[in-house]
Amino acid sequence: LREKKEKEAFESLKRSLEIFPGYYLALDRLGTEYVLRGYKEAAYILLTKAVEINPRAFSSQFGLGMSQFQLGMTDEAVESLRRAVTIYDGSINAHMYLGLALRRAGKLQQAEESLKRAREVGKGRTPEVHRHLAQLYSDQKRYAEAADSLELYLKNQPGDPDPQKVAEIRELIRKL
Repeated sequence: LREKKEKEAFESLKRSLEIFPGYYLALDRLGTEYVLRGYKEAAYILLTKAVEINPRAFSSQFGLGMSQFQLGMTDEAVESLRRAVTIYDGSINAHMYLGLALRRAGKLQQAEESLKRAREVGKGRTPEVHRHLAQLYSDQKRYAEAADSLELYLKNQPGDPDPQKVAEIRELIRKL
């Protein structure tokens, strides 16, 4: 995988699992790679098995939560992502996706807490967290806070942001 030979890597990992179906590292790695590539169902199957073998592994719990979130299994995603942040509290993405899953589940206060924790872990420099907080605040008609979060979103954009997108967000901030 490091050498960008994905086909060979995936075949090797699959072959390993044919020989030894309980090979945790192969289950975790292949499942994680599948989550990243959008193979939700396959990722879910592999990472469910990986979590059965090693329930204390952050990568498996987080990957399982991500696959469940992508599959619309909201309650299950919340539980897996909660276990993931319990195992490793320093993951911006785990806190952010827990917040998104909680928001989807209608648990807005808990969603806000998770997104704020993601912001804290990222030291306020993760644009996507600000964007998701803005959406949450807007849904709750907390427009001033939504506008503030969008300002932080713009401030923390890496590189040269698209001027059209910036103009649209500025207009949205003005309306909020």
